[in-house]
Amino acid sequence: MRTAVGGYADDAVRDLAAQWVQAWDRIAPTWREAVDVLVAWAVERGRWPNPVEIARVEQVQQALDTADTELDGLAAATTAAVIAAAGLAIAATVSAEPDVIASQMPAQYRQAMRDRVTARILPSALDVIRTRVTQQITAQTRPLSADASAAMRRELVRGVRLGANPRDTARRMVASVNGAFSGGANRAVTIARTETLDAYRVAARYAHEANADVLDGWVWLATVTGKGAARTCPSCWALHGTVHPLDSAGPLDHQQGRCARAPKAKPWRALGIDLNEPADSIPDRQTAFDALTDDQQRQVMGPARLALLRAGRIDWAALAVRRDNPAWRPSYTPRPLTDLNRIADQRR
Repeated sequence: MRTAVGGYADDAVRDLAAQWVQAWDRIAPTWREAVDVLVAWAVERGRWPNPVEIARVEQVQQALDTADTELDGLAAATTAAVIAAAGLAIAATVSAEPDVIASQMPAQYRQAMRDRVTARILPSALDVIRTRVTQQITAQTRPLSADASAAMRRELVRGVRLGANPRDTARRMVASVNGAFSGGANRAVTIARTETLDAYRVAARYAHEANADVLDGWVWLATVTGKGAARTCPSCWALHGTVHPLDSAGPLDHQQGRCARAPKAKPWRALGIDLNEPADSIPDRQTAFDALTDDQQRQVMGPARLALLRAGRIDWAALAVRRDNPAWRPSYTPRPLTDLNRIADQRR
């Protein structure tokens, strides 16, 4: 399920990145022409034009109009791509959650548990989830066009230091405008990945709450084994393996985070199954971290944070801190090193 959901996010990111690159290729000639005019004006007068003077340049207005048209189309394309990816993520989650829960049962009980869990996931509730997810995505993507356009205009007004070679000056100015345009692309990519993964989490939460009679909670799963372990941030390492109530949102990891929400079944005997259970197969956080090389541990933590952890001056729980963001949602991020040093000093 994680692979499928992550794949939908990756597909959306690749598609959007290509669209933004192609859009810049279309508008770049108009910007080069406009900037050439501005640089020539600035060289002649020995200063960069002010906003009023810039607005009077016909080529600038043409470039801005072309950019705005492209940006409006990109914002609409971003909305459509993310909504589609989120819909696929929800469908994959609903399809897989019964198997995930049933996999925690003895073999002879799995089909009955799968049927039981599936029956609790109502299509009407999923329609509500899709509507809410769509509204959230639309709210995130709506400012894309205006914000990117405003950033490009700011670069024009800011200008560029005049050099001895007007051609080099123009090239630097176009690069600055391109950077502002690319900022919109980076934001679109972040929205695509984050909102697709959050759609999975919302659907998983519903499936878990609908089956509260067989579940004890959910487990935060980060990538702590395999090739991706060294790229997992300290916050996600700290929260890996922690158990949370079914009705709590999450995992509330950082933007573009790929942590998963695994349902935790009640003990077998609490479900009327008179059998001894095997050990939990979820990787233990400390064991997984100890299995990393020294270089990999430093890559995860950084040398100063790692030294505090190894010396026992901080514990795992100190590594993550919750940040509230009214424009998005709460998220857990790595606690700054200055705060960790303060915590370590208080423990002396």
